[in-house]
Amino acid sequence: MPGSRIYDTYASNLGAHHWTEMSAASTPSTTHPHTAVSAGIHRSDGALRNKILRLLPPAELAALVERSELVEVKSKQILFQPEEKLEYAHFPEDCVISLVTVLEDGDQVEAMTIGNDGFSGIPIFHEVETSKQKGCGQITGTALRLAAKDFHNLARELAGLRRLLHRYSEFVFETAAQSAACNRLHVIEQRCARWLLMSQERVGRDTFDLTQEFLAEMLGVRRPGVTVAMGILEKAGLIAHSRGNITVLNRPGLEKASCECHRTIRARQAKLIA
Repeated sequence: MPGSRIYDTYASNLGAHHWTEMSAASTPSTTHPHTAVSAGIHRSDGALRNKILRLLPPAELAALVERSELVEVKSKQILFQPEEKLEYAHFPEDCVISLVTVLEDGDQVEAMTIGNDGFSGIPIFHEVETSKQKGCGQITGTALRLAAKDFHNLARELAGLRRLLHRYSEFVFETAAQSAACNRLHVIEQRCARWLLMSQERVGRDTFDLTQEFLAEMLGVRRPGVTVAMGILEKAGLIAHSRGNITVLNRPGLEKASCECHRTIRARQAKLIA
């Protein structure tokens, strides 16, 4: 079993008995790029935040939790490389994972952001062993991690899980299409506002770790452009930015500063993931 302590509150609420936290003695591995073990991860109320998992029937959720482990995913941590065999699927709790398209000259741009609204591992679900994208941590936090074989077997065995994974896969496709239009037609301040709103929603808190350099990479723009855009949002009192952290101060104002794409994506998400 991964870990050593049982989340009793969560387990008793669901009738499960194996949701574990990592031992306080655990330390991150230095020999494997996918290991994301955190010492002393703790969830006081035992409640899951991932929206897909929260929609599962109790028996299916218990079966999935029994085969999962709670891990920490750190900002900029590489979870998998393009064309590399996928070993795990992740269901973020309060971390954010980016799927990044890498070009031959080394330039890269974010293709999809995954938070507590979804999961990483769509290729595994579709019986594909590798991905064309790079997977990396965007915002530090925790996730439930399953080995690829366990995830594939559960998706095949559990009808409720399979339905939600199909619907999330469709949501990812539609989000990517909307983002392509957004990147082409909307100014960088609007795109920054949309990205920050989505990040806040996916981590479930107002403050999260983020550097302008990393944001520029994710948006596929030059850093000076991001600096100007963030300055505009900060001067308007919508956000605060310091030492690699962002704090959303005025969400309604940030929503007004964003383009229509944020509203469109959220509306579609509410329809599909329900």
